Amino acid sequence: MLSEPIKKKLLEKILSSSEFSGSKNYASYLLYLVEASDNGKNLKETSIAIEFFGKDASFNPAEDTLVRTHTYTLRKKLQNYYYNEGKDDKYHLNIPKGHYDATFVPVSENLYRTKRLIVWLAKKYYIPILGVLCIILTILWIHDRSLSKKLQSYQFIEKSDPIWKEYLQSNLPVLVVAGDHFFFDMYSEKFQSVVCVRHGKVNSLEEFEAIKRQYSDASAKPTDEPYFPYHSVWSLPPIFSILFAADQKPLLRKSSSITPQTLSEYNIIYVGSIKTLYTLKHTLSKSHFRYEILPHKITYSPSDTSRVQTFTTSLHSSGPNEDLILAVKLPGPAKNSIFIIASYHSLGAPEVVSYLTQSSTREAVEQKFIEKYHKVPKYFEILFRVTGIDKTAYSTEMLIYNEIPAD
Repeated sequence: MLSEPIKKKLLEKILSSSEFSGSKNYASYLLYLVEASDNGKNLKETSIAIEFFGKDASFNPAEDTLVRTHTYTLRKKLQNYYYNEGKDDKYHLNIPKGHYDATFVPVSENLYRTKRLIVWLAKKYYIPILGVLCIILTILWIHDRSLSKKLQSYQFIEKSDPIWKEYLQSNLPVLVVAGDHFFFDMYSEKFQSVVCVRHGKVNSLEEFEAIKRQYSDASAKPTDEPYFPYHSVWSLPPIFSILFAADQKPLLRKSSSITPQTLSEYNIIYVGSIKTLYTLKHTLSKSHFRYEILPHKITYSPSDTSRVQTFTTSLHSSGPNEDLILAVKLPGPAKNSIFIIASYHSLGAPEVVSYLTQSSTREAVEQKFIEKYHKVPKYFEILFRVTGIDKTAYSTEMLIYNEIPAD
């Protein structure tokens, strides 16, 4: 047991430390708790509030946290003292949590009390503790299995994949372009207000200016808000999935904001409607495909023009649909790559994006190129036909696939 002279000396050292010498209130509170403990007083929150803090008998600890707050701060000040000036003290003044007894305990006892408690509990409650650990391990195993299944749903891809490697290994920033429809505002006599208009033959600013001149409508102007069709929105997740898996941080823009200068600054991936290609439509001149919007028609004109082929598809319906999709990877103006995946209907583009990002179907496409060219060309053109009901595809067919020279 610690003698009174040693206890007094340790207490004086604490009170004269930098942690307490400048705080008479906490020094007095500590001295009060030590003396009360030495005298065997059973300290309670209410008695401390009345005796030390001068509160009256109406003090309610449920409403007033004065004692708890001061005691919490006092413990912190003691902790700071033993981290610094008192780090070599062989006895520590201890105020247990939930109690107000201030007693000196040997450092070894203070340090190993928790360890001894754990050992005692482990011996006494061995079987229940083992059962709890088994339950925890089972829960963690189930969680791990669930997480593994979720991870398998993500699109992981080798950076050297011949279809996507220019983007997965890109030194240039990667730009993903989502096709947005061209809308314009004009005043309607019928509704006596400005209405937002989508015209099938107006798919660029140039076509808008032409129809504006035709009808001499000075009030018409392009709308401020973009509109993204299903083609674009539902094509984006697989693209971002493979890019993020390769640690690429792509940028995203709408197609109506793309300028000719943009085409040389990025490796570009376009997804969306054929109607929303805008500036990118000029890039398609490097391929053998030409398209019309009304009617929906794609013409294939290879160098040998004797093999010209025309492919058409009807307007979209809520029932069975057949869609034509261009998947064309082209050399850009600055030795960059421009990949266009565009369809007439909302059925096609998302399906072809998935087809080219999922391992089994992507490898089937690559195998067709290998059989034809003994390699997967860096640049290529593919025409797909996708058949389905509304937005659900059940058949995907490669109609034409060719290499495009890099020059």
